[in-house]
Amino acid sequence: MFAIAAALAQVIVILIHSRRTSSTATRTTPWSYMAAALAACALGWLVIGRPAIVWGDLFLVLVWGVFIGSKAASAAKELSGRAWAGWATACTGGAASATWLLDTPLPFA
Repeated sequence: MFAIAAALAQVIVILIHSRRTSSTATRTTPWSYMAAALAACALGWLVIGRPAIVWGDLFLVLVWGVFIGSKAASAAKELSGRAWAGWATACTGGAASATWLLDTPLPFA
């Protein structure tokens, strides 16, 4: 449940950013945001009780938590003009994506 809400919010931020900026500008890969999102994924996995890792679920966590999360973090930083917005987006998206590993939605677990 948290992962779906975070994924939807990340996609919205990325779409708003792409509509407001030109597509001709070259963007660098946000490696620092990727590292922060990956660390938040690992921390989120620990917090929710270290559920078993299945390849399909791990793929969702890494794609939505790390890759899409870092793109959303970069977009949030550029849209807001504040560095903390990017870091908060990367960490929140990474931690929320760890809930993809649960068998049931977190509020109902």
